[in-house]
Amino acid sequence: MPMKFSKKLIAIVVLITFAVALIPFYSHAADFPVTVKDGKGYSITVKQKPQRILSLALQTDEILLNMVSANRIVGLSIFADDKNNSNVVNLAKNVKGRYSSNDIEKIIAAKPDLVIVPYYIDKSKYDLLKKGLKCPIYVSLNPNSIENIKQEIINLSKLTGEIQKGQALIKYMDDKINFVQKKVKYLRKKKYVLFYTYYFNSTYGKNTTQHEIAKYAGVINIAAVAGLKGWPTISKEQILEWDPDIIVIPSASYNPKKTSQQYVEEFKKDPAFKNLKAVKNNSVIILDDRHVQTVSHYIVEGIYDLAKAAYPYLFK
Repeated sequence: MPMKFSKKLIAIVVLITFAVALIPFYSHAADFPVTVKDGKGYSITVKQKPQRILSLALQTDEILLNMVSANRIVGLSIFADDKNNSNVVNLAKNVKGRYSSNDIEKIIAAKPDLVIVPYYIDKSKYDLLKKGLKCPIYVSLNPNSIENIKQEIINLSKLTGEIQKGQALIKYMDDKINFVQKKVKYLRKKKYVLFYTYYFNSTYGKNTTQHEIAKYAGVINIAAVAGLKGWPTISKEQILEWDPDIIVIPSASYNPKKTSQQYVEEFKKDPAFKNLKAVKNNSVIILDDRHVQTVSHYIVEGIYDLAKAAYPYLFK
């Protein structure tokens, strides 16, 4: 005999089914108050979902604009509109305010409910902000590794209540890295790369994001092999001694009279460099600074760019 269901029982079943369907959504939602540790090691607590967020660093501009609705952001760093370095120029148009860590009074007047400052902020300016603001101040992590960048995304996703969007950014990073890693996995011989900033005569050694880019792109950072750390200056003699397979030149010139391509041509025409492998093989190249210099999730585009430049036959 078929069982008869009352309308009331059916309604209860429907409500339970709906509630169960919502569990995955709410399990990823941020509960407030939420506490994270910032770049200074301080425990930062946000009591409720912030609606007036202010960022003073390009790295956090880029993360926030891909994670938080623009109407919840009252200000970005002065670098958000820099076409040479910012990956979010178009997204930044939706936010009016621009600030630097010098704009103490202006920042306070904006009445933010969460302020994010760069890890390198001057202590005196940090102290002034701490004194003048009633809201939490989060100091960004030092983004010198892929893992630190991911942790920054996790921290910001918690502070802003955007856990799922933060997870989506990390998945984007992992997917891009895994794609490149599969391409370069079986290389018998890896190429040596030198990142060369001609206007400073400098390079990037260990403990830099450029070193991370090289590692994940399947190439070897020759400056790191030589034991250099950070951003040391180098000489012509060192470049000749290292004789790298690839030399990467910045895409931004910062000289109104010369383009980056002109600097590349000058480098290749320098008699001292004529026998370098990179010169002979036309491997003195320009990669987009927005990808190679960034310290946000966009760094994975730099990994892809370098791997494709080093091993173009793997990416056909």
